[in-house]
Amino acid sequence: RHPSHSPPEKCVPDTRPQTKSKNADKTRFRFNYEKGDVVCADKNGVRYEVGEFDKVKDSDQCAEMCTNDTTTGLSNVIRGFNYNCNTRICQCLYDEGTIGANNASKFDSTNYETRNRKGIGPIKKFVRSTDDYCFKLVGAELTGEGLELFQKTHMYLQSFDA
Repeated sequence: RHPSHSPPEKCVPDTRPQTKSKNADKTRFRFNYEKGDVVCADKNGVRYEVGEFDKVKDSDQCAEMCTNDTTTGLSNVIRGFNYNCNTRICQCLYDEGTIGANNASKFDSTNYETRNRKGIGPIKKFVRSTDDYCFKLVGAELTGEGLELFQKTHMYLQSFDA
């Protein structure tokens, strides 16, 4: 499944951004660009609960902010993000009921208090929305210090084979 059209490079520098959590667990998150001129939605076409950041440079910075500028624990339950190239608003996407008074403060705005139903489950559909780009979380791996040490050692040993 390939994106219908390529997004503008200045606002979507990487269609497969990866970020790394600065928390102790150092989880690596992998996002995929899904589609342009849409926002992400669940299997019923319902939009997600969002935490928004304003004045975000591009989709790479959006991915980074959704990973590291939110309250601890939110990055582990993220579904993906929408980035708007025109307004430069970054929306981190969560299942209904994820955001509340206890974890909303880091965002510039949220929609958790609106009465609308919010999406639940993985990103499966899209809702048309000009200049918005939908990115889906496709992987989250624990990197952990042990794993990093193993990889460094492995690369170091491989360097002798060259």
